[in-house]
Amino acid sequence: MRRMMPLSLAALLLLPAPISVAVGQEAPSDELDLSKEALLSADEVTYFNAEQRVEATGNVEIVQGDRILKSDRLIYDIATDTVRADGNVVLVDPTGNVLFADNMELENELKTGAIRDFKLLFTDNSRLAAHDAVRENENRTVMTKAVFTSCEPCREDPERAPIWQIKSEKVIHDRSEKTITYRNAFLEFFGVPIAYTPYFSHPDPTVDRESGFLAPTVFDSSTLGYGISIPYYYVISEDKDLTVTPTLTTKEGLQMAAEYRQAVESGNFKIDGSLTYVEEVDDNNIETGDDEFQGHIRGDGQFKIDDGWIWGFDVFRTTNDTYLDKYDISDDDTLTSTVYLQGQRGRNFSLLSAYSFQGLTEEDVSGETPVVPAWWNYSYVGEPNSFGGRFSADADALAIYRTDGQDTDRFSLEGGYHVPYTTANGQVITFDTSLRGDLYYAHDILANPDDPSSATDQNDFYGRVVPSASIEWRYPFVRQSGSIRQLVEPIVEAVWSDVIGDKDTPNEDSLSFEFDDTNLFGSNRYAGLDEVETGGRVNYGINMGVYGASGGYTTFLFGQSYNFSDNTGFANGTGLEDQFSDYVARLEIRPADYLQFVNRVRLDHDSLYLARNEVTMALGTTDNWFNLGYVYLRDDPNGLTQDKREEIYVEGKTKVADFWSVYGSYRRNLVNSGNSIDGTLGFEYLDECFGFALEAKRSFTRDRDVEPETRVSVKFRLLPFN
Repeated sequence: MRRMMPLSLAALLLLPAPISVAVGQEAPSDELDLSKEALLSADEVTYFNAEQRVEATGNVEIVQGDRILKSDRLIYDIATDTVRADGNVVLVDPTGNVLFADNMELENELKTGAIRDFKLLFTDNSRLAAHDAVRENENRTVMTKAVFTSCEPCREDPERAPIWQIKSEKVIHDRSEKTITYRNAFLEFFGVPIAYTPYFSHPDPTVDRESGFLAPTVFDSSTLGYGISIPYYYVISEDKDLTVTPTLTTKEGLQMAAEYRQAVESGNFKIDGSLTYVEEVDDNNIETGDDEFQGHIRGDGQFKIDDGWIWGFDVFRTTNDTYLDKYDISDDDTLTSTVYLQGQRGRNFSLLSAYSFQGLTEEDVSGETPVVPAWWNYSYVGEPNSFGGRFSADADALAIYRTDGQDTDRFSLEGGYHVPYTTANGQVITFDTSLRGDLYYAHDILANPDDPSSATDQNDFYGRVVPSASIEWRYPFVRQSGSIRQLVEPIVEAVWSDVIGDKDTPNEDSLSFEFDDTNLFGSNRYAGLDEVETGGRVNYGINMGVYGASGGYTTFLFGQSYNFSDNTGFANGTGLEDQFSDYVARLEIRPADYLQFVNRVRLDHDSLYLARNEVTMALGTTDNWFNLGYVYLRDDPNGLTQDKREEIYVEGKTKVADFWSVYGSYRRNLVNSGNSIDGTLGFEYLDECFGFALEAKRSFTRDRDVEPETRVSVKFRLLPFN
C-alpha cells in the first residue's frame, strides 16, 4: 500500500527513530498549504532522524506547491533541503511542461538543480533534449549538447532522426523572457545538417506572438520572373503588431509590403499596403521610357462609441488598374472605400456613411465614377398594438457627385403600416401599406440616361409621391411522418403601387436588376429607391419542404408574377418585361452539414427554355471537400452587352495520404467554343512540425499590360516557428 503524508523540517525532527512504512495512512487535510509543505507518496518510506534524511522507493511522487515530481527512488536531505531523484524521473512544472530525466538533484522547492539525460516536453508537444542541464533558478535552464524539434518520434523507429531538428552545443531556456537561445547551432533535415548559425533564438512554445521571420515563398512567374517573399513579423506590444514583406523579382525588382494591426480600447483596425518602383508601360505592355511608383493601400476598422453607437471605415485604393492583379493581391474589378457612423437604440436605427469607388476595368472612366460624400439612412419600427399591427418610418438622404457627369441629391421620407393576421385554421394573411415622398435635385442632367457621358449643363428639381399597398396570403400545410416534417405552402400576393408626380427622376441605385426567387414576392423588386415598380400585379407560388429531426432539409420554391399592365417598365431580358413573368424556382438540398446543393432557375414563360440557371454545391469535410459553381444567363441585362453568359467553376481538396493533400480550382467560360479563365493546382504536406506546399497557377486572360500568366510557388513551414 502507498504512503502519503506532508513533509516539513519541523515534522521530521519530531520523529523518534527511523521507521519503514508499509501500511496506509490518511491523506493530509484540505487545510494543508502545499506552497509551504511537500506531499510525499511512495510504496515505501524510510526516515533517518540522525542523518535528517528521508528515503522513498517505489512509485515515488512528491508535490511541492504547483510542481509534481515522480521517480523510482527519492532521497530528501532535510539539512540541505535537497531532493535527489533516480530512475524514470518526471517533473511537471506550473506551466504544464513535463521534464524527463534519468536522475536529477533539486533544491529550493524543486526550482533549481542539476539534471542528467534531460528531456523536456512542452505543452504543444515540441521537445527539447540535452546530455545534461542546470536549472540556475526557477526561470533559467542551461543545457549542453541539446536538440530541439516539434516533430513526433517515428512510431516504427523512435531512434530515427525526425524531419527537422536543431542541434546546439549550448541552449538556454529563459522562462521569464519566454525564449530558447542556441549557441553554435545546426539545422538538420532527416539527420543531415543543411544550415549553421553561431547564434539563434526563438520564442518558447508558451508564446502566442513573437517577433521573427515567417515562412518564405519562392515563385516563378511569367509576368514577374523569379521571386522570393520573406515576411518578418514584429510584435510592437500586446495590442499592436507589424508584418513587413519584401518581395524581390527578377523582372520587376523590389516590392515592399506591410500590414499593421492594432487593438484599442474601443475596437481594432488593420492597414496593409505595398509599393514598388518600376518601368512604366502602356496598355500594350510596351515600355514608355519612364519610371513610376505603383502600390496599394487597404484597411478596415470598427470602434465602439457607447452601447448604441459605433463607427468604422473600410478603404481600398491602388495606383494602377492592373497592379492588384499583377501582384496577386486582389481580383476585384471595383474598389470600394467607406467610412460610417451607425447607431441603434431600441427600435431606432441610423446609419451615416460616405463612399468612394475606383473602377479598374478598361471601360471605367474615372470622371464618371460617383463619389458619395454623405448617405444617411434612418429606420423606426413601432411597438405592435393590440391587433399586432405596427407603424414604421424610414428616411433616406443621399448626395452623389462626379467630376464628369450628372450629380444627384435625394431626400426620401416614408411611413408604413404592417398588420399580420393568422386565422383559426392556420391561414397567414399580411397587409402592408406605405406612402413615400421623394425629392431630387440633379445637376448636369444626362441627355441620355443610359449614357453617363451625355451630361448637359441643365439643372432641375424633381418631386414625387409613391403610394403602395399589398396583401399576402399563405396557407402552410404541415404533416409529421415519423421523424420527418413535411410542408406545403401556397402563397399569393397582390400588390399595387404608383408614382404621382415626376416619373423621369434620376436613377442612381437601381441600375442593375435580376428577377429570381429572392424577389418574387415584395412591393418593389428593384434594389434601390430610384426605380419604382408601378401598377397592379399578382405574385403567386408554392413553397414546399421536408425537414428531418437531425437538422437536414430539402426545400423547393416555384412561382410567377402577373402584371395587369402591358407595359411593365422592365427591360427585355429581365424576365418581367411581359405581363406574365418568367417562372422562377429554387431547389435546396441539405441532408447534413457536409452537403449543400442549391439550384436556382428562371424559365421562359412561353417556351419554358432556360433563361437563367445557377447551381452551387458544397460537399465534404475539412480534409476532403468539393465546391461547384455554374451560371447560365440567356441574356445578361447587367453586363456591358446583353449577350449570353455561361461559366463554370470548380474547386476542391482531398487528403491522399497521412499529411498529404492535393487541391485545385478551375474556372471556364462556356460561351461558344469556350475558353479557360484561370486554374490552380497544388500539393501540400503538413504534419505537426513541418509544412510544404507546391502550387501552380495559370491565368488565361489578358487585361491591358497584364498578359496571361503562369506562376509556380513553393512555401516551407517549420512549426511552431511559422
